[in-house]
Amino acid sequence: MNFHIDWNEWFVVICSVIAMTFFFKIRKHFDAITIVMIWTFNVIFVATYDYALAATPFELYYCGDNVTYEPIASFAHVFLYPPFSFLLLFFYDKWHLREKKHRMRFVLYLAGWTAFAVFFEWLHVLNGFFVYTGWKLYYSIPLYPISALILLRIYHFIENNYPLRKKT
Repeated sequence: MNFHIDWNEWFVVICSVIAMTFFFKIRKHFDAITIVMIWTFNVIFVATYDYALAATPFELYYCGDNVTYEPIASFAHVFLYPPFSFLLLFFYDKWHLREKKHRMRFVLYLAGWTAFAVFFEWLHVLNGFFVYTGWKLYYSIPLYPISALILLRIYHFIENNYPLRKKT
């Protein structure tokens, strides 16, 4: 493995520190079982998609400086992406977007998160963390709202099956 630390790794570390800072500010909104379950789901979900698209036979992109595995990709799976899922869930709860009367607001919320995610992915491309070898940025547009809906479904599952959870 030809791994060295340069700007793209530092970019991921800086973004992860920022994301984790946001998470620590909102973590009390979620109980421990929700945090563990959502965090675990997120790591597995993102890693599965990343490895499926980056590995043979597709090889649509790679992370970092090499087409082979780099530890920074795992670091991002664990410390960069999950905090954003919790931000999505936090504001979803805070703004009561599950209520039927807020359906249009919910659609706009998903569109806003999709725009943010595509922008964030674009920043990763600009900073050399994602190197596209066949993937196009616009391919990600439908994946982000689908991923958000899956996340929300799992969040609702946790809420419905663990009724002793406390909300703050």
